[in-house]
Amino acid sequence: NDFIMRINKTKIFQVIGMVAWMMIGASIVVLLVSAIKKETSTGCKEAIVTFIDKKNYRMLNEQEIFSALWPSEKNQFPTGKLAKDFDLFKLEKQVEKNPWVLSADLYFDQNQKMHIDIKQREPIARVFTPNGNSYYMDKEFFILPVKSNDIISLPVFTNFYFNTSSASNVDSAVLQKIASLSSFILADAFWAAQIEAININADNSFEMTPQVGNQIIVLGDRSDWINVFGKLKSLYQYINVENEWNKYSKIDLQFKDQIVCVRNNASVIKSDSLAVDEPLKNSIDTPLDKKQVEKNTPFVKLENHPNPIKSITINKPKALMPAKKK
Repeated sequence: NDFIMRINKTKIFQVIGMVAWMMIGASIVVLLVSAIKKETSTGCKEAIVTFIDKKNYRMLNEQEIFSALWPSEKNQFPTGKLAKDFDLFKLEKQVEKNPWVLSADLYFDQNQKMHIDIKQREPIARVFTPNGNSYYMDKEFFILPVKSNDIISLPVFTNFYFNTSSASNVDSAVLQKIASLSSFILADAFWAAQIEAININADNSFEMTPQVGNQIIVLGDRSDWINVFGKLKSLYQYINVENEWNKYSKIDLQFKDQIVCVRNNASVIKSDSLAVDEPLKNSIDTPLDKKQVEKNTPFVKLENHPNPIKSITINKPKALMPAKKK
């Protein structure tokens, strides 16, 4: 009998424990439901716009974000509206229609404050169309409007005629080339300061205008920027020592094994990749530079060139429409 009584007591304690846990669980559920009802029945107190990209420029402001989210409210945030009545996903998509907005994240905190986290797009180039309009372009080929509240120092591309929202395969390849060249220039302080503009020719080849020197630098359709600019920097070292910055009207880098320089008097200097003459070697200061020049910049010889070919830029007028975000 004692054994049976002990078993019954154990079962009773188990049942009591289960009932207690069920009551605790039910209480927690009631509290959660009550908290949720309280939150959803409380009006929104404030909207806080935060730019999370940490960029050193600001192409958007708080008022523009509010205007995009609630245009019918005359740019005033509708305070007091219940949190449950906001379609946060729809509002995110609405603010992302602004071409400068890469992403938007909207959420409420425990104090019923709406947080609007904005990440801006990052332009990599400033482009000018044949008719003189100007835009920024990011690495995803989005066309971004120029705004007066801030100016970003970026490589400049002229004669930009592409419709980025419906680019062909050929156009996409050129746009990718623009992005890679601009990124290369931005990564090097010397080239960022030296390159004034890059023109896009009718055949989609590139020509550069430098800040120092009165020559056109022909890149052709090359895109191996490390090799191309390595040769150009070596040539610049020679020109700098000889103080001949304005001696040449054209520096042609479009050939793999040659640098072709056209003098202002219509002579041509050809530089192949086989040897380096002593004056050019002596113009290089450091062993690393000398090694680079011996590898890339070679013997120089003169040839008569009575009718040098001049660069001809042909504008290709074509509608430029900002890329539409899907």
